[in-house]
Amino acid sequence: MVSFGAQFFCGMSSVTANSRMIYAFSRDGALPFSSFWHRINKRSRTPTNAIWLAAGGAFVLALPAIWNITAYLAVTSVAVIGLYIAYVIPTFLRLRQGDDFKAGPWNLGRWSKPIGTLAVIWVLFVSVVFMLPPANPITKDSFNYSPIAILVVLGGAGLWWVLSARKWFKGPKVQGSAEELAAIEKELQSLG
Repeated sequence: MVSFGAQFFCGMSSVTANSRMIYAFSRDGALPFSSFWHRINKRSRTPTNAIWLAAGGAFVLALPAIWNITAYLAVTSVAVIGLYIAYVIPTFLRLRQGDDFKAGPWNLGRWSKPIGTLAVIWVLFVSVVFMLPPANPITKDSFNYSPIAILVVLGGAGLWWVLSARKWFKGPKVQGSAEELAAIEKELQSLG
């Protein structure tokens, strides 16, 4: 029951995080069919299309695990590695800027670089650990396919950037002034 509960709550947090990212990327026009994915449901005031895409994607990725434990291990490994990589990218980019980086009001001061470096090293280490096969000897059933899956995703994203997105994607879009956002909020409140 503990394992079931943990998996349920991890799944819910993943769908929540994924739907937020889908909404943000589609708001910025960075996903195919963006206008559909970033619609807000007027009744629930949530991006239900993005939520359904996140839940549907998770379901499709988990389907092979029903009949194949190797697929389950690969999906969970990719999920962990992907989450760590997503969290450490801003830290890595901050480290690359060096002294040109302008710190915000909350920062780690002189500890920023050592802690950032340690975080990047930790993610590299954990990524390698989660890519290791779960059993020895390595067979087609005990091989960890997560490195292949990660390369496919990174390769696809890189190819999409080179062939298309770099020509039109300029970064996140500002959603409006404080007054415009207040007007939208007032409109949504009148519906509920």
